[in-house]
Amino acid sequence: MLKLPKTIEEQISLLRSRNIIIKDTDEVKFFLENNNYYRLMGYAFQFKSNKEVYRPGTNINAIIGIYNFDKFLRHIIIQQLEDFEISFRTKLAYYLSHQYGSECYLKKDIFLDQRLYFDFINTIEKNIKQSVNEQFVKHHFSKYDGRFPFWVLIEILSFSVVSKLFKNLNNSDRNYFSKHYYNYDAEFVENWIHHFSVLRNTCAHYGRIYNKNLLPILKFLKEDKNKFNKTFKIFDSLFILKKVCFNNTMWIDFLKKLENLLSEYGSCINLELIGFPDKYLSILKK
Repeated sequence: MLKLPKTIEEQISLLRSRNIIIKDTDEVKFFLENNNYYRLMGYAFQFKSNKEVYRPGTNINAIIGIYNFDKFLRHIIIQQLEDFEISFRTKLAYYLSHQYGSECYLKKDIFLDQRLYFDFINTIEKNIKQSVNEQFVKHHFSKYDGRFPFWVLIEILSFSVVSKLFKNLNNSDRNYFSKHYYNYDAEFVENWIHHFSVLRNTCAHYGRIYNKNLLPILKFLKEDKNKFNKTFKIFDSLFILKKVCFNNTMWIDFLKKLENLLSEYGSCINLELIGFPDKYLSILKK
């Protein structure tokens, strides 16, 4: 039998019964009215002494602090991911369009797995139907009989779909593109794109990144493997994001925001749970 729903007052009583200190009941009540209890408790694992009870001295403010830290961390990360994603889309559309023409995506022979290719074509058709009220979609239906150049089409595809398209691209183009635009082998760029597409979706949909193993597991260059202990946490992601960030000024600004965030919530968070080593700042600097 499923658990019955609890009122806000019952939620607060349950927290207190589990050793969690609550000094300002009204403040916590307001928080729980606007933030799901179950969502909040995902940030409390580090304070647990067993399945049902938390360590003596655990304060609700510390748990809320971690919750807020995670929220603001997502905010500054997604800004970086957005710029990277737009840049990657731009480069891929430019390369394939000049290599194979405006409708390069219809050339099935440039893709490895034909089943995945036809899945991609079906996705395109669905996305066009879903975007039928967009002005540029109407324009291409009225003027070009519903045909779309790739640099237009890519704007209505999710990053996840673009990532899968890149993975299915023939080896020659994938290798050339990766070396030409990022100066890394395709096996790394492909892995990083996939990882960032998943991370972007996690951040965009308010998913927790604090104390979470982030998949898919990142591949590291040989020269980077001993720079810090890999934990599958968010620090691993930031280290790789640094490598593909095309704007040094933006990255410096990101590090300043990150430092401020770590300073503001330093009393609540555990750096080990986000994979941050002692010399994290020097490692993240370009």
